[in-house]
Amino acid sequence: MSYEKSRPPRGPAGVTGSAPGAGEVPALVARQAVYNNAMAVVAYELLYREAESDLRAMIIDGRRATLRVIANAALEIGLDRLAGDLPVHINYPRELLVGDHYLPLQPERVVIEVLEDVRADREVVAGISALRARGHRIALDDYCSRETDRALLDVADIVKVALSREAPEDLPRTVRELKARGLRLIAEEVETVEQFERCLDLGFDAFQGYFLQHPQTFRAQRVPSNRIGTLRLLTELSREDATIEEVERVVAQDISMTYRVIRCINSSYYNLPRKVDSIRQAIVILGMDALRQLCSLVALQGFDDRPPSLIVVAMARARMCEQLARLIAADSGPFFITGLFSMLNVLTGVPLSKLVEELPLAKPVERALVAEEGELGAALRCVRAYERGHWQDVSFGNLPQHVIRAAYVDAVFWAEQTRAMMHA
Repeated sequence: MSYEKSRPPRGPAGVTGSAPGAGEVPALVARQAVYNNAMAVVAYELLYREAESDLRAMIIDGRRATLRVIANAALEIGLDRLAGDLPVHINYPRELLVGDHYLPLQPERVVIEVLEDVRADREVVAGISALRARGHRIALDDYCSRETDRALLDVADIVKVALSREAPEDLPRTVRELKARGLRLIAEEVETVEQFERCLDLGFDAFQGYFLQHPQTFRAQRVPSNRIGTLRLLTELSREDATIEEVERVVAQDISMTYRVIRCINSSYYNLPRKVDSIRQAIVILGMDALRQLCSLVALQGFDDRPPSLIVVAMARARMCEQLARLIAADSGPFFITGLFSMLNVLTGVPLSKLVEELPLAKPVERALVAEEGELGAALRCVRAYERGHWQDVSFGNLPQHVIRAAYVDAVFWAEQTRAMMHA
């Protein structure tokens, strides 16, 4: 849309003043609805944004902007969240129309908008034809009868007529000519009730513009890449069948993790008779379960921008789930990681259902986190009930109430003591 591209750029493409973390670019996409003549939304146009505060696109590199929109919409935010089951329109500059630029888009859902400065040379026509052959519909963006290359009409399905570029006296003739070709017409840049009513009378099929809706900006809910890598590492460590060699290799992948783990092991908290200088030594001396716990606690230090009380709650949950497992003679590893990860939605601001998609969790852990299912879910449910004082729901297996209470007291004491050790 022309008024989406009219502002001068404020800096290099992809640079934003509101990045969520050092070196991270937020995953942003704006959308603007397309309405039919019954005022029902029939599609959304997806628009590039550098920052959430931007009201219009700030574009230098059209190809890069389109690729960013596609990546953010399809991979980060999700087309379902942005558009439900409705089609989306995405702007394509010439660079993406020509050559072999096949992008993994659903043809039945994505309408390709050919930008207004594209000319119908042989390469462009061949590229558009290839997109149509894959099932995409083609829309001509910002159409103007006096400026748009009319040869593009032969390979289009939809024409978006820019009201700011088409002379009012030419509009009736333009509509008649395009309708005669069997093209679907969208009036864009509809900014007043008078423009809307006139376009409705002229026979436009759909409408888009500030009169109907301003673009809305969406941000992806995701964990910063440095943290998601650490969480994946913890997930690997939680595997019950992990060997000493595999655990050593996984921890060694994160140099910072290795350093902090060894530093903690050599602290006065453990009071070991000799210095530990490798992960293998740590496994031999502490055992696999203790090392898993230590790695988990070290990882929590990466969430130092969150209130310390949340870290303590996560640690206490992990410990209590672990204690409940031991009381029924179950493998405590998955219980510990379930309790720990149950606080990730609060620590990261990302829903657990989204997090489990990004982490290679064992199915029982995943089901426990998302739906409190299975034995792991029962332990987590018991812990949450105790935290909230819902005494009628505090139960796990056939354990007596006083035993569960002792597990909770132990967990809270352990969490506070361990946190103090980690910050010593």
